[in-house]
Amino acid sequence: MRCIRLPFLVLAAALATAVTGCKSEVGEGPPVPASSDPEGKDLVAGAIVAAVEKGGAVQNEGVRLYKVVDAVYFPPPMSDELVMIAFKETGLDFRAAATLWAHGKLTVGLPQVRVQRHIFRTRDYRVLANEPVTEADKSAKADAPRNP
Repeated sequence: MRCIRLPFLVLAAALATAVTGCKSEVGEGPPVPASSDPEGKDLVAGAIVAAVEKGGAVQNEGVRLYKVVDAVYFPPPMSDELVMIAFKETGLDFRAAATLWAHGKLTVGLPQVRVQRHIFRTRDYRVLANEPVTEADKSAKADAPRNP
């Protein structure tokens, strides 16, 4: 009995190592953080944000991608206003949204979404990356392709 267990354990360890070494398409794109900043301080200009979407009459659920173009300061009791580009494509989860971002084939849905930081931070979101805000971002038009 002892002779059978040892080769079986060696085989199981080898298989586990081989499986974890494989790369799959599901894991493409930037890493997805486990959580977001509860204060919303990670929502800065240039942040690439994936946020759970639960919308309007259609109840379209998924994870939408945004790019923060600007954060306009307002003094208390107000909070900063985020100016973002919302992309049309959505992923089923944060990992799928990160993969969409990595592939870069996105279409501008709304070129200028304005929302108060304190309202947006109540959503389930993750900041996937941060990149410079370009002139193309500032002058984005609806239905235009994203310029990586």
